[in-house]
Amino acid sequence: MNIQELRKSPYLGAEVEIAQLPNGAKLNKNLAYAGSKEQQIIPITNGVTALVNFSVENTVIIEGNEGVIIWDTGSYTSVGKRKYEALRQISDKPVKAIIYSHNHYAMGTTAFVGDGKGVEIISHPDLHRNVTQGMTELGPSLLRNGGQHFGYYLPRTGPDAGLAAVENVLDTDKSSGYIQPTYGVKDGEEMIIDGVRIQFYHTPADTNDSLTIWLPDHDVVVTNSIWHLYPNLYTLRGQPYRNPVEWINGIDMIRSKNPQYLVPEHGMPMLTREKSYELATYYRDGIAFVYSQTIRGINKGMKPDDIADSIELPEHLANFPQLKEAYGELKHHVKGIYSGLIGWFSLDAADINPVPISFRSKRIVEGFGGPEFVIDASNQAFENKEYAWAAELITHLINIEPTNSQAKQIKANALRQMGYVTPAVSSRAFYLTQALVLEGKVDLNYIPPGFPGTLDEKEMRKHVDKSIKLLEFKINPNNSKEIDQILSISTTDLNQEFGLHIRKGLAEFINQKPNRADLRIELPSEILSDIIFGKITIEAAFESGKVKTNDDVKEIAAFFSVFE
Repeated sequence: MNIQELRKSPYLGAEVEIAQLPNGAKLNKNLAYAGSKEQQIIPITNGVTALVNFSVENTVIIEGNEGVIIWDTGSYTSVGKRKYEALRQISDKPVKAIIYSHNHYAMGTTAFVGDGKGVEIISHPDLHRNVTQGMTELGPSLLRNGGQHFGYYLPRTGPDAGLAAVENVLDTDKSSGYIQPTYGVKDGEEMIIDGVRIQFYHTPADTNDSLTIWLPDHDVVVTNSIWHLYPNLYTLRGQPYRNPVEWINGIDMIRSKNPQYLVPEHGMPMLTREKSYELATYYRDGIAFVYSQTIRGINKGMKPDDIADSIELPEHLANFPQLKEAYGELKHHVKGIYSGLIGWFSLDAADINPVPISFRSKRIVEGFGGPEFVIDASNQAFENKEYAWAAELITHLINIEPTNSQAKQIKANALRQMGYVTPAVSSRAFYLTQALVLEGKVDLNYIPPGFPGTLDEKEMRKHVDKSIKLLEFKINPNNSKEIDQILSISTTDLNQEFGLHIRKGLAEFINQKPNRADLRIELPSEILSDIIFGKITIEAAFESGKVKTNDDVKEIAAFFSVFE
């Protein structure tokens, strides 16, 4: 790629028209749509209504003989309450059933049905497992990364403000109202719910538990496989591989139905057969083009970055409204596909065992003539609007001088400008969040109360085994390499007994009473959770009198001290 082609990048000097939202947010004009969407109650056909722009996802209300069936309740309680109020503008019938499209929007349910007794809740068979286990190992990382991705760390007003209409930063109650499904449907299964004939299809998209429903008597398809923007085949916050082939197959199933009405998970419903088929076809072609061209590049032996730089959507797809590159960026999806199929190795032998980051950065800084020359070159790159190069170059100095405030500010300045010019909302949120981190204005390790995606504490109390297992991922191997001990943990309120074995640098959770134990404690499950999540030390728990043992308290404290 020559220098002229590189200049097409907004991160390397391409001209970008900047806009400002009412909350002061500064952004690429192509993203300004995010602040102007109005809530709409849209009749699809007799007995089917869509709630659009009440949050990022659509909710569909299907009227039955005696009640209503709800497709998706929202990503947390505030959303559910807002949508329930809209439901009551349409119908006073009771909620008979709820359908979860996938695990992202199953958290507003209690707002619709209270405790859910007597209500059928239908989902993909894997959804509940994904909800309850998805946070176990990577919980802190997913919260931190998700917070950056959606802009939850950003201020509410000013140039760096989050895009409120997209990210719902103004909602106050972000608690989970999730209720476990009562039934997991089979692929292709047809059910009659309150007199409504519904056929369910497993259509993996951004999650492997995604569903599409077909209402044959209404000629309506509702799906999570189609959105209002180019889909995130890869997401910056980190998720399991999203298989484009499965995603395309799901959309092709929709095309085979050729419905009169098509309601996508995000964006405006299509109300004619022609528009519905056009949307489905363009959308699958947008995914298929990127996938096929990535495969082509892999087979030609190209490196992932080179493939990503070489792929552009054909003009007719790039100009299609629902394929705008405004959520994620095409380059990221290409590299996500490469990684999902091939893995981390670029197939350049120099990448098999690269030098350590600190070694590379030290040599680059030396090659520029020293820190002051790197600072000068980074400032010059910034003045030339080569923001990406300024951020990358100054990072080498930060790697070897992490407290260098001048270097950190240069990187913050570069990232901030990249946030203002980026065409993608998730990139903007990451750039601006990390600029604020460098300036000491944001702490990514602080998770505010009610942070979206945090597991409800009451729910965690039900899963003491999962809480203890988290310690497997918190052990410091250097501090535990000489320890080989088994701790027996008895929960006095639950009458359950578990074991935890520290074995020379690793920990193993034992989901039953251990056959032997070197140390033993008895305590309420609530205190155990508080210890595991760092709300109280084991020493303070002993002092409170709520933890009992016949063993040496100091030895038990030493056992727990190796966990971060």
